[in-house]
Amino acid sequence: MLIHVRHVHNQAGDRLTVGAPFPFLVFWTCPKIRSAVGVVMATLRKPGYRRLSLLFHKASEPIFLIDAARRLVYVNPSWEALTGFEAESVLGQECLPLEPAAAEPGRDRLAASFCPPAEAFGTEPTTTTTLVIHASGEPRWRRLEFWPLHTGNDRPLAVLGFVRPVESTGSVPDAPSLKLRNQLQALSAQLRATNRPAELIGAGPQHLRLLEQIHAAAQLSGPVLIVGEPGTGKRMVARIIHEQGPSATRPLIALDAPAMTPDLLETALRDLLVADPATEGLPNAAVDSRPGTVLIREVCELPRDIQSQLETRPQTPTSPRLITTSKRDPDLARTSHKLRDDLYYQLTAQVIRLAPLRHRLQDLPLLAQTFLQQAPPGAGRKPLGFTAEAMEVLNAYDWPGNLSELRRVIEATMTIAAGDLITAADLPTAIKGQLGAAYNPPPMPPPVTPLDSTLETLERRLIEQALNHARHNKTKAADMLSISRPRLYRRMKELNIPDLPEPDEKAAGL
Repeated sequence: MLIHVRHVHNQAGDRLTVGAPFPFLVFWTCPKIRSAVGVVMATLRKPGYRRLSLLFHKASEPIFLIDAARRLVYVNPSWEALTGFEAESVLGQECLPLEPAAAEPGRDRLAASFCPPAEAFGTEPTTTTTLVIHASGEPRWRRLEFWPLHTGNDRPLAVLGFVRPVESTGSVPDAPSLKLRNQLQALSAQLRATNRPAELIGAGPQHLRLLEQIHAAAQLSGPVLIVGEPGTGKRMVARIIHEQGPSATRPLIALDAPAMTPDLLETALRDLLVADPATEGLPNAAVDSRPGTVLIREVCELPRDIQSQLETRPQTPTSPRLITTSKRDPDLARTSHKLRDDLYYQLTAQVIRLAPLRHRLQDLPLLAQTFLQQAPPGAGRKPLGFTAEAMEVLNAYDWPGNLSELRRVIEATMTIAAGDLITAADLPTAIKGQLGAAYNPPPMPPPVTPLDSTLETLERRLIEQALNHARHNKTKAADMLSISRPRLYRRMKELNIPDLPEPDEKAAGL
């Protein structure tokens, strides 16, 4: 038997309006619940209402009720069986969203699974998919239906929820506001199940290839070069490779090459990359304090003499692994003499290239939702997601600052968003309908190049020009440079300038 109710009255005579007809509607009361959540509900004493309450209690479907303040005020025995939690331990719990990674069983995590979408307090029923973590830790995917209840003046009163099998379908529409949260939750669970880093959110063949490269790099011990524009996540990828590698128990030490003087860099690399002979042959515990990985940011900015020392560093079983990053293309850096040939060939044995955000806009919605959920909570309630208009604005921008810029925008926007969803009006004016190139920050002053590197580059160019003018006659080239022929040979060898034969030598060879 199905009973459809549109209006009921409480003891005070107030008419309570149902947002849409549905089976088995009932209101009940419990002084313990009232005192816990501050919700005053009328005691409905008529026998017909008590029979409806009994139907709820005996229903095989898990049923729950959430008040306008998003607090659980009723669950039936089937709900208790589904979750493994007794009603007394969860009633009064506020249903607020948690990050997908927080999958440990507990009252907060359980209540987050039943967090109603923004549409649930509207005028029509809505549905969404959620991951319910049983008290034993077992994950269970379910489909939730939310039926809104209002007072006579259309003020939201509560939401009645039904738990269905995840494969069930019905006429109740999905809630758009939680669609991204559900996709992110499912993707994170899939990544954890396959032992892949849950921080790297994305989809498609290109992203799958990136995950495979990271996994392969973590299993090896050789140098890795991570290439990408600023803000694409190079340091995060380096950290994941370290944490999944054999040296994960030892620390990762990061060096910022552009921010350090050559002398400081040389000292730091000598101390970090050269293993302590006293630890050779000792148990692993004796070397746990030494770095397991040394990360050098912007390796192409290293002076060439330090690059030479880096390439010839001694290798021992306890030597730390070398991971480097670069915003420059290594091939162009080599041809422009920013990267030494010998170091280039060593570093490019394993290269991981990270695509800029403007080339992976299909991942932007999930990335934006990730940053929203990872952002620290502000003074108010954290928004649950984005409106369709807000997502259109985010997709229309080309993000010159990549992931770092997207994270900053999301964190700044969520502090001013007033509703459950971030709207287009909440987003910064600078990105609305504009390309990122139009809002690039003022150009930074050129970096100060180390003197030794500058003089070496200048000397190379002068010697190459003299050799070309002299048609590789070393005597004439030395005269042009006002140096001796032996000194010219010595500098050519030190600068790796090829010693091409002179015209007379070619003729003699013929």
